[in-house]
Amino acid sequence: MKITMKDIAREANVSIATVSHVINGTKKISDEKHNKIMELIRKYNYIPNSTAKNLRQQTTMTAGLIVSSFPDSFVTEMVYGIEERAREMGYNLLLINTNEDKDYEEQTINLLHSKMVDGIILSPTSSDIGYLDRFTKDNFPIVLVNRYDPKINDVSRVTGDNYQTGFDATMHLLKHGHKKIGIIYAVPNVSTTLDRIKGYKDALKQYSLPFNESYLEVGYATVNGGASAVKYLLDRESDISALFVQNDLMTIGAISKIKELSLKIPEDIALIGFGDFASATIIDPPVTNIVLPPNTIGRTSFDVLLSKINNPDYIKHIELPPSLIIRKSCGC
Repeated sequence: MKITMKDIAREANVSIATVSHVINGTKKISDEKHNKIMELIRKYNYIPNSTAKNLRQQTTMTAGLIVSSFPDSFVTEMVYGIEERAREMGYNLLLINTNEDKDYEEQTINLLHSKMVDGIILSPTSSDIGYLDRFTKDNFPIVLVNRYDPKINDVSRVTGDNYQTGFDATMHLLKHGHKKIGIIYAVPNVSTTLDRIKGYKDALKQYSLPFNESYLEVGYATVNGGASAVKYLLDRESDISALFVQNDLMTIGAISKIKELSLKIPEDIALIGFGDFASATIIDPPVTNIVLPPNTIGRTSFDVLLSKINNPDYIKHIELPPSLIIRKSCGC
């Protein structure tokens, strides 16, 4: 049902004129009434009919970029790629970090939509993004980047092939003779984590090895989280001989904790990290990393957004492959 100014006025128990004054800033309204009206406008994602049609036909040359957090160099490089491409195409970019807060993410999309940006690139906090329906049904341009919800197929997305990332990293360790492989992941219940774990499971199947839930530990994308995850894993499963760590800060924490426990890399614990961070080559031993191309993912996502802005029927799912940068931490 389309919400009207009359509906807002009725629910706020004020006159239509009062709602109009709040929207247009034409008269001083009490804070209590003003806040109530604005709360309802945000709740219903209300846009005044008289301006919406005109504004939607214009271009603001501004796009929104909403990211769930800046946990590592991968996300930073991806954001840089988006910003770089936006500048090249003459666009301004409004960047918002939701810090893994789903409610704030939804509020932010409401706000950017109502402020008439031409479109939004979103890296969501979780796979639960069904709320996007009310925007996409109106053909408002939204592109998912890095993370996505596999149940939603009518929204374009640009991601790395995280399934293959998990599969390739695990296969590399299996080929080195490791059968007890631990995984330290950053955030639960997001597509990046779930897809990598699925690849990990399928690689184990290739070697007829069982999947053990106890070999998984969350590290919250921080140095301390990576260190704690190593301790929890090895306390619980002391026979783990290899680790796949899915974020650069956690990799640094993991290496620090392994050395603190007087274990040697790769002799006692082999290790593969994710994302080729700057210090990977100078750590002792140098870190083997599996990488996805963050800058390309970012730049491509902006191109997909432009295509959606120019053609409302445009839908594309793009997945970029990983590559393995082999150094000494994996035992090579």
